[in-house]
Amino acid sequence: MAGRGSTVARRLRPLAGFVVATAGAQNFLGARWVPAVLAVTPAWQRQEVALRLLAWSPHYFKSDEHDRHAAAERNRRTRQVLADEVLGRYLHADDDVLDVGCGPGYLAAAVAPRVHSVTAVDVSRGALACARVLNPAPNLDYATVDEFIRGGRDVDVVYSVAVVQHLTDEAFARALRGWHAALRPGGRLLVHVVVDDAGWRTEAQWRAERGLVGRLKFRFALNCFGRSADQVRRLVTAAGFGELDLVPMASLVDVDDDVAGQHLLVARRLDVAAASAATPSRGLAVPVQATPVEPFDLEPFDLEPIVPVTADTDPPR
Repeated sequence: MAGRGSTVARRLRPLAGFVVATAGAQNFLGARWVPAVLAVTPAWQRQEVALRLLAWSPHYFKSDEHDRHAAAERNRRTRQVLADEVLGRYLHADDDVLDVGCGPGYLAAAVAPRVHSVTAVDVSRGALACARVLNPAPNLDYATVDEFIRGGRDVDVVYSVAVVQHLTDEAFARALRGWHAALRPGGRLLVHVVVDDAGWRTEAQWRAERGLVGRLKFRFALNCFGRSADQVRRLVTAAGFGELDLVPMASLVDVDDDVAGQHLLVARRLDVAAASAATPSRGLAVPVQATPVEPFDLEPFDLEPIVPVTADTDPPR
């Protein structure tokens, strides 16, 4: 009977994890109890508990990936390669950097030694709590989007990887306006994008879905939206960016990750509305934006998948 019980427990455990992970939100890590659990966990157990929480969330591990430590190390390695061979080409040692959609923080931790400071933001307090445990660094600050806005900070570089393909055009446009506002004059934008890929459904195709399953997936799932290069350029230009370039990631990096077959958007903030007044920023005088901007905004889920998602399917949640 003991053997039978253990077999039943093994079979039920994945189901229990799925129920916990999908109850009430795109990602249960957004629940308030997740940071509380880590806060009361003894220090020597926190990393293990953080990894287990991430493993329960189907957004961060492959469904058939049972060794969460191996998965975490694989993710750490791939993010280090992206930091070294992709983002590192555009970063300077004195840069203040904003990581958008940092999730558990592997990429932010890889970028931190290269720059003056990193602020890594996410809408999920649980993902941020895991990031603080798993990927701390002396010059790395994890914060919610609202905390970043209230802090009134500005940065030299905004980067985002494996995020915007999950955003509708409206949400992407709002985010771009917020990133423009967060950047100092002439600041740089580095965004991983999927363009001109026939394997990815567009937002229009998702919205045209008439089947019940398709409509439910569009409403509740973490979907992926394909875009044309022209569409991306129009959205980015409308938000106040120029000097745009869409760089094939394969020309920059060789890594076992879907991003290698996609593109890096490189752009610079334009400052046609800059006023002559100046405020100090790390000893430097920078113009104050003269016109109001809409707030930094993202849709409500934490966004740095360990495993890239494929078109027309939910990510391995």
